Amino acid sequence: METVTLSTKGQLVIPASVRGALHLQAGNRLNVSIQDGNIVLKPESAAAWKPINPAGVSLSSTELCKPVDVSNEAGRR
Repeated sequence: METVTLSTKGQLVIPASVRGALHLQAGNRLNVSIQDGNIVLKPESAAAWKPINPAGVSLSSTELCKPVDVSNEAGRR
């Protein structure tokens, strides 16, 4: 888990490791909500998740939090 600091303007920086893991890029829009006292960020559209979910499969938050085996990913690019 990484820590970020909220600026005086209410801004924060999503760490590069998190952006990279989720394939987030400048210009991606995120919806913000509060769930059980936690801040939750979700992509505004499913298109933002296409790099990690090309088939558009609907996954629960539990499934999304499971480790992913990417050992075969190098040959797909």
